Amino acid sequence: MLCNELWIDTRLSEEAMKFLNVAISEENKENHSNFLAGNISKSELINDKDNWFFKSNLKKLTERMFYRESWNNYYKYHIEAEEGILLPEFKITKFWVNYQKQHEFNPPHNHLGNYSFVIFMKIPTHWKEQHALPISENSNAAVASNFCFLHSKKNSESVDNFNFNLSSEDEGRMLFFPSSLNHQVFPFYGTEEERITISGNISLVDPNAPKEQAVAAGEYEEKKMMIEMLENSLNLTKQELKLMKKSETN
Repeated sequence: MLCNELWIDTRLSEEAMKFLNVAISEENKENHSNFLAGNISKSELINDKDNWFFKSNLKKLTERMFYRESWNNYYKYHIEAEEGILLPEFKITKFWVNYQKQHEFNPPHNHLGNYSFVIFMKIPTHWKEQHALPISENSNAAVASNFCFLHSKKNSESVDNFNFNLSSEDEGRMLFFPSSLNHQVFPFYGTEEERITISGNISLVDPNAPKEQAVAAGEYEEKKMMIEMLENSLNLTKQELKLMKKSETN
């Protein structure tokens, strides 16, 4: 496991990979493509049965990052904690699998919630071959097939790019990071095989709030975004109908 101030880089066990492969193989999964920034062919929601994956692989990482990113968090819950105060709780609010074909990509974006993760399940290409393609070989920034974090320091006008060169050796690798951290996925080339990745968002649930207020952080914003997307889709459909009607009249 590798840690820095922005993300945690770790490997999943064979047991965890087996669990995830079963989860993505289930039939009749709900389509999730319309709610993502990705320009990719297929994305589907998956289920963390019995909350197993969170408890076995994400809980410790979530708590580590929660207390590491702010001394105030640790101070509030462990130093000056009032009698009877409950420790923060977290839950997966979205869990999905992406199927990316050659030429497809994920533009720069971030996620909702407090923390997010990406798991590389299947990488059908090798970065050395991708970076040797004619479009990349003479570039001083060869990034074909890369995963990339983008981060700008406070009061800085520049953006730092942290690139991850990927190959089949990275299958089973997981990056865990704050949901606000921007990232992107570059296209790959030369194969009909799909790249398969799993992503998810984790939100804080305050167990000390009244039950009617104990809503996962980011859940409200997520539902609001869904409504906005549906409204945009409805407006586009209305515009198309107007054009169709105008065309018929002419």
